[in-house]
Amino acid sequence: MTDANPYQTPQSNLHEQQPVHYQINPNWDIGDVFKEAWQLTSGYKATLWGAMLIYIAISIAVSLPFEFIGKDSLVIMFISQIVIGLVTYPLYAGITMLGIKRSVGAATNAFMVFDYYSKIIPIFLLYVAMVILILIGLVLLVIPGIYLAVAYSMAIPLLVEKNMGIWEALETSRKTIHKCWFRVFGLYLVVLVVVILAMLPLGIGLIWAVPLVNLVMGVVYRNLFSVGENV
Repeated sequence: MTDANPYQTPQSNLHEQQPVHYQINPNWDIGDVFKEAWQLTSGYKATLWGAMLIYIAISIAVSLPFEFIGKDSLVIMFISQIVIGLVTYPLYAGITMLGIKRSVGAATNAFMVFDYYSKIIPIFLLYVAMVILILIGLVLLVIPGIYLAVAYSMAIPLLVEKNMGIWEALETSRKTIHKCWFRVFGLYLVVLVVVILAMLPLGIGLIWAVPLVNLVMGVVYRNLFSVGENV
């Protein structure tokens, strides 16, 4: 004999958000990436541009004081770059993560750009390490620098999305992209062409191009590394 009430309304889990699992897709195609990213721009442009305006406003607010303090001083210039980097790099990480979140159907809003200040020091140090290594590569016959600029391009989202260490994020990005480096390089060339074309008619095309590029990066990241359920 059961204690269950035969007249009880059945329990439903319709309101529970079911996570979507995205597996690594090593055979992704540039055309397919752009097609999917374009479809994802619908309903996302306001979110991304809201985040971009936050980024721009904060960048200007942080930079302006140094214009009056004395921009001709090397010491002031050095300090300004550190301060500006500490303030803006986490925002850049947030903008990048918006595209990744959108690529897996997660909720997004413009204020998520502030979500990664808890990793402000690792993000800053990773960026500095990446720039130094790329510059060294450019000095060494240019080509190594170009290789590293492409290969390290996913290091920041790896650090914040998968909680990797600085060197682990750099090397994971490099080793993964190395397997499809020319495809990623080709994708970045297409991105460059899209942005240039969008700028031609008074920059109006950037309204669509900037969210598109952000989502292209998100879709590529998802295909290369997959995305955790707690993104």
